[in-house]
Amino acid sequence: MPDNKFKPIFERSLSEQLDLIKPQIKQVQSENISHGLYNIYRDGRYKHNGVLIRRYSDRRVVVRVDSVTGTTQTIKTSK
Repeated sequence: MPDNKFKPIFERSLSEQLDLIKPQIKQVQSENISHGLYNIYRDGRYKHNGVLIRRYSDRRVVVRVDSVTGTTQTIKTSK
């Protein structure tokens, strides 16, 4: 019989934490896109710390974020 005891999030391994929150992350990402917003994340192809990806419903935009001012500069846009 499986052990159904509650296990606090910070007592879980990283993979257990990811398994727990992954469905909620996917739901929020889908809601963002359906409301015309974008999702932002880092991509391993870009080694610079200030480079992020903005994923819209119809395109992907690579941006560089200035850590001092917070301004962004578009590096590349692709569909």
